[in-house]
Formats: sequence, structure tokens, C-alpha cells
Amino acid sequence: MIASPALLALREATASAHETLETEARIEARLADPTTRAATVADFYRFHAGLEPASHPQVAELSRAVGAGFDPRSRANGIAADLAALGEPTPPSALAPQLRSVGEALGWVYVAEGSMLGGRIIRRRLTAEGRGLEGLAFLDPYGEETGERWRALIALLDLACTSGRASVDQIVQGGVDGFAFAQRTLQPQTQDAAA
Repeated sequence: MIASPALLALREATASAHETLETEARIEARLADPTTRAATVADFYRFHAGLEPASHPQVAELSRAVGAGFDPRSRANGIAADLAALGEPTPPSALAPQLRSVGEALGWVYVAEGSMLGGRIIRRRLTAEGRGLEGLAFLDPYGEETGERWRALIALLDLACTSGRASVDQIVQGGVDGFAFAQRTLQPQTQDAAA
């Protein structure tokens, strides 16, 4: 299979931000720790609840227009259910900036969908360590569908570019901005930072 030019450009442009997010946000460690789990799940809610209204409608419309099989799905509702299972209230969403193009919206969705791939890995590691998974259903909401969804998103990236509805530069800008939004919303809060 030939690698997608849009995917290659996204990976190259966001590699550093992805690594910084993994290192500085300490997501896996915070989810493993019962004292920081609820706050970390709340951060994920803020991220998805802010990202989805800004990006999903544009991406859904694009997918229909180009005949792609990708349908963005909300994770915010599932994360709210996880928070309820942890006995926590649903926080307000983070305020996402206005997206200037469908290409940028695709970049943001790339960040969100990619977090599901990472979520599956985190969930497996926590299980292997014998840690409980209460409040963590959002890490793997699609189970075996995850890979199929990822491939459908990559196909949509390519269709968006070949149809002229988005450019690689717009998609990359959205991915860079999406990671910056993730960094702002998923970074440990002051009380978590010492944990």
C-alpha cells in the first residue's frame, strides 16, 4: 500500500508535538493513578467537547460530498458517562478556535482519532498491570472497529485533497493546531502536576 501524502505530511509536521504531549501531559501515568484519574478524564472531556462541534460537522459534510465512508462520532458523551461512573460532574468544554477550512477540520479530527489508537494501547497496558479500568471506557470506544475507522479517515484525507476540497497544507495546519489544543487541555492542572 502506498502511504498517503497527507498522512506523511501530518506525521512529519506533528511528530514533535505528539512526543511533547506524551511526555509532558503524562496521560498514562495520570490515568493509572486513582488520585488523578478523574481529573484526567475530565480533561479529555474538555478536549473532545471543544473539538467536536468545531470540526465534526464540516468533516461529516465533506465525507458525504466525496462519497467517503468516514463518519465522525462524538466521544464526549461517552467520556461524560465515564465521569459519572467515577462520581464526577461533567466540566465545561474547552473553547476551540474557529476553523477556517474543512482541511483544518480534518487535521483536528486526525488528532482526535489518533488518540483512540493510543487509548487502546494505554488500556492494554493498564490491564496488563492489573489496574482497574473504571471510568476509562472512552479509551477504546470502537473496539475492533478502530482500525477500520482509521483507514477510512486516511482515505478521506486523500479524497479531500484529490477532489480539491482541501489542501495538504490546510490539513497539516489543522493537525498542528489540534495538537496545540490537546496540549492546552490535556496538560496536568497545577494540583495534578506534583503527582
